[in-house]
Amino acid sequence: MNFHQRLGLFILILISIAYVYFSFFAKDFNMPEFLKKHEKQDVYNPMDNQVSQIVDEQNNLQKKNVKIFILDKSGNLRSMNRECQPSKEFSCFEYAIKELISAPSEYEKTKGYISEIPAGTKLLSVRESSNSVMVDLSSEFETGGGAESTYLRIKQVIRTANANTSTPVYLYINGRQANVIGGEGVMIKQPLNEHSLEE
Repeated sequence: MNFHQRLGLFILILISIAYVYFSFFAKDFNMPEFLKKHEKQDVYNPMDNQVSQIVDEQNNLQKKNVKIFILDKSGNLRSMNRECQPSKEFSCFEYAIKELISAPSEYEKTKGYISEIPAGTKLLSVRESSNSVMVDLSSEFETGGGAESTYLRIKQVIRTANANTSTPVYLYINGRQANVIGGEGVMIKQPLNEHSLEE
């Protein structure tokens, strides 16, 4: 072992002894004032702001607003925003249809908003491709209400679908394309658009 190695070993032993002493035996040891002053002082790091900004931007990129349409007190269709997180949802279009079926929220109810989509309606499936989207709803969608209620609930689906994709959307009920809805026999032209309910 040469001189430098012995010196390094000696310094290491001294540091170890000092550490053990101050950790376990010197309970009343007072740290010098200049060390206390700098012990926990925060050091500004300009990178902290950049990192926070990048995290915020990533979080915003992971969110997407979708629109659903429900009815106000006067029976007019109104758009409502819902926040979709693509990282959690298979499809933001599908998320919008799910939100439409479960709308209005408790807060929206207090403001007098309603939906003509019957309670118990389920989204059976959404099949999306590059040239079409198929929305399959359960048979509850056709139940209850008269022609006006049926007309409005179809309008809710049409507006919501068209607000969230530019791809042609087709409505199915229990696996069959819906060309006539409800006991009142409301006719639908497909794909869904603003002219679908015109005779």
